[in-house]
Amino acid sequence: MFSSKKNKKKLDETSTIVGEETTFTGSLEVHSSIRIDGNIYGELNCSGDVTIGQEGYVEKTVTARNLFLAGKIQGDVKVANKIHIYDTGSLDGKAEMNTIVIDEKGQFNGESVMRNTEAYTTENVVQMEENGK
Repeated sequence: MFSSKKNKKKLDETSTIVGEETTFTGSLEVHSSIRIDGNIYGELNCSGDVTIGQEGYVEKTVTARNLFLAGKIQGDVKVANKIHIYDTGSLDGKAEMNTIVIDEKGQFNGESVMRNTEAYTTENVVQMEENGK
């Protein structure tokens, strides 16, 4: 009982921040939420939410619970719940999610696959990623 509340709180907390002057190359795994204002080149697997600020950039793949995009992603995205692309946001690639919101000047170029099931969780997304699906 207590562990599920603790895990939810952990997922809701942004414990990792990639600053504007930071560039990360490789595979990054985060067990809470993350905010990106710098650059990530590689795979980002996040159990919580991913927030990409206006100056943030990710190239390759993102797996997360929710994605809030004000910056730019070039690559594939698998999200358990919602993608929100703000007016300054840009997504170029394939996106899988339950819900997508694109603000008036937000950009999405690519392919989308909408999954409309409550059973589609972050754990399922990570498992699918590991199995190559």
